[in-house]
Amino acid sequence: MDLQESSVKNLVTKVKQDLLASSQVDVYSLVPPSPYDTAWLSMVSNPQQSDQPLFQGCLDWVLQHQNRGGSWGENIAHPTIECLTSTLACICALTTWNVGHDAIQKGLAFIHANTEKLLEEQNGSFLEWFAIVFPAMIELAETKGLHVYFSNGSAALVEQVFLERQQIFKTQSWVAGCDQQQYYPARMLKYLEDGLIQSPSAIAYAFMKTGNKEFLVKLNSIVQTCGYGVPAVHPFDEDLVKILLINQIETLGLAEHFVEEITSLLGQVYRSYISCEEPKSMAKHALPLQLYTHSLAFRLLRLHGYRVSPQKFCRFLEDEDIVAYIEEHHEPFLSAMYNVYRATDVTFIRENQLKDARAFSRRILEKETIKDSTNLQEQVYFILFAKRREKYTRVLFDKILKTYEHRRCIERKETLGPWTGNALSYRLLSCQSNATLLQLAIENYTLRQSVFRNELKELERWSKDMGLADMGFARQKTTYCYFAVASTASNSSFSDVRLALVKGAILVTVADDFFDREGSMDELDALANAINRYNVMLNNDSKCVTTTLTVMRWEPKGLTGHGKTIFNALKDLVDDISGHFFNKNGYDIKAYLQDLWCQTIASWLKEAEWSRNGNAPSTVEYLQVATSSIASQTILLPAAFLLNPPPEIDILKCPQRQPLKNSLMLLTREEEEGKPNLVLLHMKENPNLGVEESIAIVQKTLDEKKKEFLELALSSNEMPEACKQLHLHCLKAFQMFFNSTNAFDSPTELLADINKAIFDPLRVEDVQGSFMPLNSMQGILGLKKDKSLAIHGKSHYSSSKPCNGIFESTCAIKVQGNSRKDLVTKPYCRILSVKMRNPIIYTTFSKPKAYI
Repeated sequence: MDLQESSVKNLVTKVKQDLLASSQVDVYSLVPPSPYDTAWLSMVSNPQQSDQPLFQGCLDWVLQHQNRGGSWGENIAHPTIECLTSTLACICALTTWNVGHDAIQKGLAFIHANTEKLLEEQNGSFLEWFAIVFPAMIELAETKGLHVYFSNGSAALVEQVFLERQQIFKTQSWVAGCDQQQYYPARMLKYLEDGLIQSPSAIAYAFMKTGNKEFLVKLNSIVQTCGYGVPAVHPFDEDLVKILLINQIETLGLAEHFVEEITSLLGQVYRSYISCEEPKSMAKHALPLQLYTHSLAFRLLRLHGYRVSPQKFCRFLEDEDIVAYIEEHHEPFLSAMYNVYRATDVTFIRENQLKDARAFSRRILEKETIKDSTNLQEQVYFILFAKRREKYTRVLFDKILKTYEHRRCIERKETLGPWTGNALSYRLLSCQSNATLLQLAIENYTLRQSVFRNELKELERWSKDMGLADMGFARQKTTYCYFAVASTASNSSFSDVRLALVKGAILVTVADDFFDREGSMDELDALANAINRYNVMLNNDSKCVTTTLTVMRWEPKGLTGHGKTIFNALKDLVDDISGHFFNKNGYDIKAYLQDLWCQTIASWLKEAEWSRNGNAPSTVEYLQVATSSIASQTILLPAAFLLNPPPEIDILKCPQRQPLKNSLMLLTREEEEGKPNLVLLHMKENPNLGVEESIAIVQKTLDEKKKEFLELALSSNEMPEACKQLHLHCLKAFQMFFNSTNAFDSPTELLADINKAIFDPLRVEDVQGSFMPLNSMQGILGLKKDKSLAIHGKSHYSSSKPCNGIFESTCAIKVQGNSRKDLVTKPYCRILSVKMRNPIIYTTFSKPKAYI
């Protein structure tokens, strides 16, 4: 075990000990503290000694957790508007007890220096929680004798926030609170009631105003459960935290290290999902979080093979009032709708509920992509949705390019949790608050890239040794084939499987080109006959008629040139895979593997005859030949025998027991371009239909087939789980290459993705917002600075140039950071009572009370 592997193993052990030590995970230990809420608890005075804080530990936490730039909040490199309210709350807390004078000045300096930039990013419109809380915090600071100075540029923006608050109050009806003395906006009162159940800051304020002992009991319970750094929500949905933890681990590319832990957590989530009674009526303010939780749980459970119904998060569509409410007030539902949309990626046949949910959620999300987004968190979701929508022209569902997703989330420290606009929001395990998990993700990804490069070198060597790299006429797609496999089947335990898959794909590419355009019919017949004769010999050998030594030394007669090169490569591949399998399992599969190739070669020969004779087959003939000629089964099934456990060969030999394989062969065939397809054949057999009608009919059929395939891959019991996943990987790869464009034959379309997956080192932001190119890891791996696909893949379409101290391919997408992330929204129930008055806005930092 080398240094990097050892480091990854040690970090895995540490994460298991720190976060996943028992089957019942302490969910409260996973949720990061909220500076805003902690500050409010630290302002509560001791009922027995009013000149002392009740929670000294909370005050100490505030003193100890100020960022270098003077702010409080988790997003250090790129502060958000949440940092403004958190920083104001923290300096108010310190001022309350006359401590931390330097920290107060640094906090004021942060407000002065950053308010203009952060408010400008909102593009003239502010979320309700911010329009309520930010002015109130300025007023609170003023009552404590603090002068919050703003730059000349930010003064007008601050005034705009005050005016928006005033507008909010003017446009809402006011109702009396439970004490009949305070009046609140009617809509706000709902959140006040909810806040007094779940918001530590709201409970702290309520206790300070009322002295009600029930609030004191709640505060003590919060501190006892969570410690002195309290979260934004308490208590919270424990199932949601477990779901977010699983999602976070998978998103960072670490799932293979925590299989048992994920299985245990999913089991708990599943039991809760199927046992939880559905409420008779859905409270509108609680609905966004419910939809988020149930849709994400559904998606994760279904992807992991659980049979679950989508009714839990689709039933809202049955309520016209709820649908109309979401349409009108869609802002709090954005993250919920995003996850509803993602959940519909795993739709099975005859699930019309999910079809309707997909259309509705897409419509809500597209509303925001059309207009200019006015807040940071919205823009994060819109960007992700836009990217997913673009990818949808090429792929089946998300997690297609796992390494791309993993890299993006590591580099951007991206941890999107449920965001509900003006209600309570969650954030779990952001990478800044869990350095160990991020460090593990970085080292694991870097180690994986090292493995990928070594495997790619081995494949290039094999292709050259076999003579496939020097054929002249054939497409040289070793790197492309490897990228497709590594991006979907990236687990470290899949190394032998990846090599077998890519060797099969290389050989299929070369042989297919030979049959399509290079070989004469005589040469094609000679190669097909040689493979058939060899197959007969193998089958005789399995019956002990011929010795194994004779089979090993057998040479095809009359086969020369490219045909012989292809035959030798095929024989080497079959011998290699069958040898590995025999050594591990004790029986021979060589004859079965060779028979797969015989079927594929025969179908290629038939297609060559159709093409050169100008004959168009019937639909039945086409399907019989085409499902084999795509060779997906010839690439996939030999590699599947290297899985642990492997599929049963008796099942594979029986077509009736292989609906998953049969479905894959049909779907992958329709992805490839340049050969007869179902649309053309449908038009031929239905001349009364136009092109668009035929396309629609065929597309509908294929969509249903994809749903059927997905259900088989995720829920059937005919194959081991790893083998079913391999079938999914295969379809993903074909769709990536051939869906809307022929990316496989494009010299440039995939180069940026390839570079990022295999060659370019990670660039992770440090706490100051600078990029760490991970040069130390580069040294460990022995990477050369100019190593890129341009050199490694021998492409003439990319080049390398220096960028911030490291070299990157010019075709790669540069990661420039993302300031629009990790927004923690605060409900406006945090300030229970606000007085209407004109704002006092300080515009100079050196002179007091310069009013506008």
